[in-house]
Amino acid sequence: MSLQPNPDEATLLVRRALDQHEGSLIAYTAGVLNGDVERAREVVQDAMLKLYLTDPGKVRDNLKAWLFTVCRNRALDVLRKDHRLDLGNEDALNAAVSFDPDPSENAVSHELYERIWDLVEKLRPNQQEVIRLKFTHDCSYQQIADITGLSVGNVGFIMHVAIKKLRELLNRELATHPSSSNL
Repeated sequence: MSLQPNPDEATLLVRRALDQHEGSLIAYTAGVLNGDVERAREVVQDAMLKLYLTDPGKVRDNLKAWLFTVCRNRALDVLRKDHRLDLGNEDALNAAVSFDPDPSENAVSHELYERIWDLVEKLRPNQQEVIRLKFTHDCSYQQIADITGLSVGNVGFIMHVAIKKLRELLNRELATHPSSSNL
């Protein structure tokens, strides 16, 4: 008796997942694991095995959110196992990936993007996570809700508060650095 109802369909689904999401999953998971890329690769590999063993019909239509959720949960398990996760330490919950804009962008835009992503580091961990999932990994609010276990409304609220806070931080920074006002 096979664990998989249709191994060919499962293989195709895993190939699709690798082609479309492997890089983003590794980057996202490395952020959860405080920059440990090798461990992130292991977590993503575990997620692909879990995907292969899961009925394709249950995940096919929501593949991206399912993969990010599995990687997030597995990465948090790894941190707990290693006693690295301190729920009172916001840095440990940082699900960050560094933002690396296209080098062809002009210097002013590049500097502004760098400043904004530096300011993201000053947000609360849940705000950082929804911002990164939305703007770095192009997830919908529903996908973010599925990944984080929050409601879509809560994701929207967190996103709104995070963007408002980023705007405040950026305005404050621009006010204290007059040479930056041309941004």
